[in-house]
Amino acid sequence: MLKRINNLLIFIFSLASICFFVRDLNIGANQRFLGDLSMVFVLLIPKLLRKLFKIKITDAMEFTYVIFVILAQFLGSVVNLYNNDTTWWYDLFTHFSSGVLTTVLALVIMSWLGVYKEKNKWFNLLFMVSFTLMVASLWEFLEFGTDTFLGMNVQHSLETGVRDTMEDMLIAFLGSIIVSVTYLLEEKKKIIKKIVDALK
Repeated sequence: MLKRINNLLIFIFSLASICFFVRDLNIGANQRFLGDLSMVFVLLIPKLLRKLFKIKITDAMEFTYVIFVILAQFLGSVVNLYNNDTTWWYDLFTHFSSGVLTTVLALVIMSWLGVYKEKNKWFNLLFMVSFTLMVASLWEFLEFGTDTFLGMNVQHSLETGVRDTMEDMLIAFLGSIIVSVTYLLEEKKKIIKKIVDALK
C-alpha cells in the first residue's frame, strides 16, 4: 500500500514540476528551470539507490523522504515559498525539519551498520548530531557550488553575507538537539526508538 502511495506521489509531483517548468519557460524565468526539472530526479533518488547500489531503503523511509522533498523542494523552490515575503519562515521550517529527520536517519544508519548499542547513548547522541551537521554542511556546499558555477543566488549571500547560511545550519542543529535530547532522556515510551524501528 505504502509503495503505491510513494509511486503516486512521485508521479503527481513530477508532473506538477514539469508543468511549472513549461510555465517558467513561457514567462522567461530562466533562473527557475533547474529547480523545476531537478525535482523529478530528486524524487527518484531512493529508487535509484535501491537499483544501482542495492541500498536497503524501506517504503516507510522512502515515504518520509518523498514528503520532505515535496515540502522542501517543490513547495520551497518550485512553488517559490522561499522567496515569498509572507512565508519568510518557510526556509527555517524546512531546515529545522531536515535537522530532525537526519538525526533520526543517523540512528537508522547505525542500526544498518550493526554498531547501534542502546547503552552507548552518549556516543549515539554524538554521532546523531555530527551526522546532521555533516549533511547541513554538504547542503550548503551544494548551494555555494550552484551560486558559484551557475550564477545563482541560492544562499542569498549578496543580501545577507553569511547570515542565511549560518541561520540554516543553526536551525538544523536545533532540530537535531531537540531529537537528541529527547532520545537521551526518554526511558519508557522510547518514541525515537519506535520511529527508527518503523523506518529501518
